[in-house]
Amino acid sequence: MGASRPGEAGRTDLLETPRMASSTSTPEALRTLRQRGSVTLGVIAMVVCLAVVAMSLASREVSLVFVGFMLFGTAVGWVLFVRPTVVLTMRGVHLNNPLRRTLVPWSLVDDVAARWNLEVYSGERVYPAWAIASHVERPRGLGPMGFGALGRSATADEAAAPKPSSGATVGSAARLIEDARGEWAELAAQGHPDVEVTGRLTRVWDLPDVACLGLPVVMVLLGLVL
Repeated sequence: MGASRPGEAGRTDLLETPRMASSTSTPEALRTLRQRGSVTLGVIAMVVCLAVVAMSLASREVSLVFVGFMLFGTAVGWVLFVRPTVVLTMRGVHLNNPLRRTLVPWSLVDDVAARWNLEVYSGERVYPAWAIASHVERPRGLGPMGFGALGRSATADEAAAPKPSSGATVGSAARLIEDARGEWAELAAQGHPDVEVTGRLTRVWDLPDVACLGLPVVMVLLGLVL
């Protein structure tokens, strides 16, 4: 959208220089959202499990089953708490959940809700985002997504929107997606060459997640058999 117009200081510009590409596997990422609390919990779990494994190896009384369980705990911390993200790109919303990755193109994003966790609506389906979880109910009166700031003041949006280096809440993440969807609609109506007006919703298994959880399980089974 180029330079911001008056009253739009809190909106996400889909054409800004990608600032978060270095922190996500999605190369065209404009914004990556995750919760600091979940990441911190996952890192603590990983550090504790790896420390226990290191002490077990140092004692020279290594149990393959025990080490496998500890590595499984490390994998759980990574897959369930550290790795999940919500990534906003020019193509749409990427929901990187444990074991599954979902891309909902902007043209198929019908609504977004802030319930027990962030939820993206597309057609008759609801796609939750594991990375953004909360007990906050969706505020009344938001209605379907449209254009502009959706009745909210620019000052309130600017204060609520997470910065690239900060954590996100369910409410702030929902507002970012709504505003980005509105900007995409404006750009699509203007025929901007970098905007895809159509797209296909895709869901794939996340093979690195599967491997992280599967390898420790194999180790435990081998320890039980040998």
